[in-house]
Amino acid sequence: MGSGFRFTAEEVFSIPGRGVVVTGRVDEGTVSAGEEIGFLATDGKWTSALVIGIEVSHRLVEEANTGQRASLLLQGIRKGQITLGTVLLEVPTAPAAPSPPPGQSYAPPPESILSRPSREKAIHPPSSLWRTVLFLIIGVLIILALFYFRGERILP
Repeated sequence: MGSGFRFTAEEVFSIPGRGVVVTGRVDEGTVSAGEEIGFLATDGKWTSALVIGIEVSHRLVEEANTGQRASLLLQGIRKGQITLGTVLLEVPTAPAAPSPPPGQSYAPPPESILSRPSREKAIHPPSSLWRTVLFLIIGVLIILALFYFRGERILP
């Protein structure tokens, strides 16, 4: 991600099973697919999300640059956390650890403290079987109602 990335949200919607799409303009910097960005959510907390897809001019691209209108597919957040005008930024990096004074050694913290939870989980869309069955049942009931009101017999 380029230094000083800034993106202003103009439209927000969700794609079930995929993530939240934020459409807007890259005000400065560059963002690439696979990078983490952050924003101040509606609840007032700093929230980060993973960019899993970028679309510019109706084409999937690997990165979006300053001045381009883009749609970012984000994973790890909910639609209600972003509103119109939300500014997305690069995730601040932790400052470098101070070097130990001469003559002393530095022991890094345990790996469990440094590791972050993995965001590369498989995406499993919810089953739409129940929705299909519901539409079929409603369709059959509508057809039966039409035949009934027209006075036609369906069965002999």
